[in-house]
Amino acid sequence: MPKIAQSEKVLNGRGRVILFANGNSAGKWFYKEKVAGSHDTYRTKEIVGAKTLEEARELVTDVAIQLAAQSSEQPTITSPNDPASLIKREEKLISRKERLAREERKKEQPKMTAEKALNDWLAGQKKRVDAGSFAEASYSHKYYSCLHIKRYLEHKKIFFTSQISTNTFDDYIEFRYQDTQKRLVIHRELAVLGEWIKSYLVRFKYIPAHLWLDGQFLPRIEIRQIDRDANPAINADDWKVILDHVRDVWRKEAYEPTPMTTSNQFHKNIQTNRKPEKKTVWFRNMFWTWIRVAKNTGMSPEEVCKLKWKNIEIRDVGRYSSRKAEEEIEEIEAEGIEVIAEGPEPEEGDWVPQEKMIGREERLIAYISTIRKKTSAPREIPCNLAYLFKRWMKFLQELDVEVNPDDFVFAQIYNEKKEPSQARIRQTWRKIVDQLSSEGKLKGHKFSDRKYTLYSMRSTFIEDHLIKRTDLYLLARVSGHSVTTLMESYERLDIRQRAQELTAIEFGKKKTPEPQVINLFEN
Repeated sequence: MPKIAQSEKVLNGRGRVILFANGNSAGKWFYKEKVAGSHDTYRTKEIVGAKTLEEARELVTDVAIQLAAQSSEQPTITSPNDPASLIKREEKLISRKERLAREERKKEQPKMTAEKALNDWLAGQKKRVDAGSFAEASYSHKYYSCLHIKRYLEHKKIFFTSQISTNTFDDYIEFRYQDTQKRLVIHRELAVLGEWIKSYLVRFKYIPAHLWLDGQFLPRIEIRQIDRDANPAINADDWKVILDHVRDVWRKEAYEPTPMTTSNQFHKNIQTNRKPEKKTVWFRNMFWTWIRVAKNTGMSPEEVCKLKWKNIEIRDVGRYSSRKAEEEIEEIEAEGIEVIAEGPEPEEGDWVPQEKMIGREERLIAYISTIRKKTSAPREIPCNLAYLFKRWMKFLQELDVEVNPDDFVFAQIYNEKKEPSQARIRQTWRKIVDQLSSEGKLKGHKFSDRKYTLYSMRSTFIEDHLIKRTDLYLLARVSGHSVTTLMESYERLDIRQRAQELTAIEFGKKKTPEPQVINLFEN
């Protein structure tokens, strides 16, 4: 079947001029028009002498007149090889293909409002949170990101998913820059946007897949090192200020009676004191313990909140004390027993696992088993918090709380022992930090003007170990970070603490002589 190379309406739509690409009629121009009163019957006539489209347009009037002058009873040529039949079959085929393509596009792009598409996707994400696939904080981030995406789509007058095109999100960065200049925030929102498009819109064919495959579909924003510093580490002086305030001021306020005014039938406006509330006493002691665990373990806020008693193992590794060793040797020799040393004497503070060894003092180490939701990788964290956990358990027992291995360490004891509210802990932290900052008591991080966050305690743990030159691979295993991430996100070392390395002068050291070059071609 010959293919049509060119086709154009002529004579105000009365007919068409057609050029065939192959077959016996290849390279020839024909005029084609529908027979009056018929549905799909056409008659054609070659435009003799026409070599181009312009020439066909000039000659088509004469050809049309010749066709009109022919007898109306003359049967239309319907030979399979006749151009009219070929044109008719070709056009039917094209029409059928176009119709099928339209139907396919309708199937691929079911009608859906952009708002409903976002809400349905968020509902699916919430189910994953309820199933324990990822943390509530991650869902909260996606939820608020979707609010900004909705605003942007409304701004662009995109109400249906079918309206989304190649350049729909080109202006997203500029749009969000009006509200926030935090590049990392915008970067994370774009990640949520990409996840919604890929896992929902493309998956359920609300947009064509080729849009997502186009590398330019979503804009990109460059993230600098300064942008990653969203959770600055807390310097030692500021941490002392925060701890002292929480322990000595804020926590003790819970134990103080609150003045109140009451009245009865005999007297009005009687000044009395309200007894301290048990809930307040518990929460403030819990918060004080919570932040110390977060700072000394490097666990994320989610991990600390989900920590259970069964995930804590306390071991007495013992430590060597020369003072205690001398006292014990004196006592033994006073009884007439000679003490003979076996092997070299341990260094002060060395671990002494043997329980009966002379000079051994109790040294408790807590081993915490945890799994970070972000990586799903289990890890064990040794820390010097054994005594802290013992004191916290004693505090709970004094409140007549029955502590079980499956209980959260910081369980809400007045709310069915539920997991502690990270939102309330975050609000409390922010309130305390804001107060101390407004009073000028906090200096802040040397290289960042950002406020301290809950994650700042995790940053502090990692930065402190980097300064102490803890092995990077060991630190990566304990913190749950990759070595690459540690280098990218947490290299905010205090140069003054390592200034000796940079300013050391090698007194009296002779210059290393240049090695002698031997020429093999010389005698």
